[in-house]
Amino acid sequence: MAIDADTLVSIADFKVYASITTAADDVILQQTIDRASAVACSYCGRKFVQQDFLEIRDTFGNRRLALKQSPISVVRFVGVGWDNVVAVDSTIASDAFASISVDDTHVHLYRVDSNGGAHQTTISLNSHNTSTEIATQITSTTGFRGSATLNVPAKYIRRLAGRDLRNSTAYLEAPTESVYDYQVDLATGVLYGGQLHLYRSMLIDYTAGYETIPLDVQQAVMMIAQRIYHGRKRDMGVGSESLGGYSYSLRGSAEIDMEAKMLLDPYRRLR
Repeated sequence: MAIDADTLVSIADFKVYASITTAADDVILQQTIDRASAVACSYCGRKFVQQDFLEIRDTFGNRRLALKQSPISVVRFVGVGWDNVVAVDSTIASDAFASISVDDTHVHLYRVDSNGGAHQTTISLNSHNTSTEIATQITSTTGFRGSATLNVPAKYIRRLAGRDLRNSTAYLEAPTESVYDYQVDLATGVLYGGQLHLYRSMLIDYTAGYETIPLDVQQAVMMIAQRIYHGRKRDMGVGSESLGGYSYSLRGSAEIDMEAKMLLDPYRRLR
């Protein structure tokens, strides 16, 4: 079964916690854990599993920049000085339309030919690692030409809304100048000092998160997951039941989630 990259608790650990001994519900259990993990990440406004991140941020003239993720393992690059790295043109004069856009993961090429036929091509920034490779892929696409002016990691290319190519060249930009004069608090994920305040738009390439998820975070996720798992068959409108001389009350989901939130509160991103 598929396991989400941001899952915070193993299915084996959750089954021990919830006293589940069979494999009959393993699929729904994994889905439940994934959803509970998503709830924890959303509530805290952060990721917990260690992974690579790329942020484009504005310092607004401050000497302190709090990144979205922590704790930081390594900062690979703090870049400024956005320069043109790829020039892109339309090559078929009879096309009714041609454009290029860039999102977090792909370059999107779109054209409408003279007969009204629409053609769209996506180029992965992850599969083609440099701006030179991206330019080559653009040129190999019918109706487009890409020319690399500088070779940089493809993932550093600035996001670009749809740019019309019929009457002008579009330029893909990336930071080419490194910032060195700064310090970093690895635990809190804060860059500070130096000349950070002199730069407006900055790109930060770094790794953050936990190699081992903290036990209190795991406990909170298991509490949320158990509520989701058992609540799927429960009438949420029933708070208590009685039969003859026997009665019992059910804990409300809000009460359970409040306990989980108390465990997660120290990890919330409040900046």
